Amino acid sequence: MRFSVFADAAFASSALAIPSLASAIAPRQEGACLTKAEAKDIVDIYVQLIANYTDEVCAKYCASDFVDRSDSINTFIFTPLGEPTFATKEIFMAAQNANPPFPVVVDSIDAVDCEAVALRWHATFGAANLPSKGITIIGTTKREGYAQIKSLDVEFNSLIWLLNMGGNYTWEG
Repeated sequence: MRFSVFADAAFASSALAIPSLASAIAPRQEGACLTKAEAKDIVDIYVQLIANYTDEVCAKYCASDFVDRSDSINTFIFTPLGEPTFATKEIFMAAQNANPPFPVVVDSIDAVDCEAVALRWHATFGAANLPSKGITIIGTTKREGYAQIKSLDVEFNSLIWLLNMGGNYTWEG
């Protein structure tokens, strides 16, 4: 019994020491985490990048190592699933300049973490004018001293999106 008490105490003290060790190796700087206000600003910037794109906003608010991943978009542009959709900020900028804006409406901001924001949205537009619902996880960085978008992970109802773009599909089976 006495050994059990000592073992429990030793285990508990070592568990308490681990976070201290982790913070000594990679200390989190105060102010490095997103505030709720910054998260809201980042979501507003995301909406602007999709619904009212300008190179100036993208240049300032997308990090130099920006990447966009979306299997939903990859199905439209014949990019293998799981591959980055727009691997660099420059590729993203070219794509946004070549495509029409989409009226993204944010339904909710569901989670804000130190370096990420999760949101649900919908876009209703085009030929079918149906709401295509989606989710986006925005990865962020404050490397430049202010919040920037480092990554976008986006998925949405691509069949509805296809109909909205004037396409069609036939369900076989």
